[in-house]
Amino acid sequence: MTLYEPPAGTVTNGPAANGSAANGPGTNGSAPEPRRPPKPGGISMRPAMVVLGIAVLILGAFVLLGIASPPPPTPVRHTGSASAVPGSTLKAEAAAGLLAPIVQAGDPPANIVNAVFVPVGSTRISHQNNSGGLSEYDAQVQFRSNASQAELLTFFASDMKLQGWQVFDRGPAANEANTFEVLGKLAGTDGYYWEMGASIAPTTFPAGGPAQGQTDFTVRLFQVGDEQ
Repeated sequence: MTLYEPPAGTVTNGPAANGSAANGPGTNGSAPEPRRPPKPGGISMRPAMVVLGIAVLILGAFVLLGIASPPPPTPVRHTGSASAVPGSTLKAEAAAGLLAPIVQAGDPPANIVNAVFVPVGSTRISHQNNSGGLSEYDAQVQFRSNASQAELLTFFASDMKLQGWQVFDRGPAANEANTFEVLGKLAGTDGYYWEMGASIAPTTFPAGGPAQGQTDFTVRLFQVGDEQ
């Protein structure tokens, strides 16, 4: 019996004549284009960087404003309650009101004036300008107290340190007999150093005066020049 032969041109399920599968992908035996890999997921850093940049700009603006704007001036402390002084039996009070005659046009600066205290009950006798036409400030006020010379010496040696003065000398005054002094140094808000000298004369017992005597003392303030 003769096997059935399909007519010419009929497609069979077998391999094609050129060796490629009849139902295979592509044409003429070529492979399809590979697919592009998917983009990686995750959170983008761009928004965070933008926020960070804005924050840096705002911070920089505040810094510049702080540099350009000078700090408010320190107010002068004219009043205040009496305060104890370590190692002294005398109470201290702010001397700003008593120093008023020698404070002119912001000299001495407020932080220097605020650092000067005198014993409670001290009275102002006189004041004097020692500048003599020089550019550096130099003035003094003379006071009187019912305390003794020794009590006043102890008071100023302790209170000046308490108020921030760097005390660099304590002892007999160089040009005044029987007078003792305390010298201190403090930086002013005007950019200069200032020195304070408390000179304490011997206690006297004038007729009609207090039984314990009375003592004159001088507070001198002067500006230290650049060359000193």
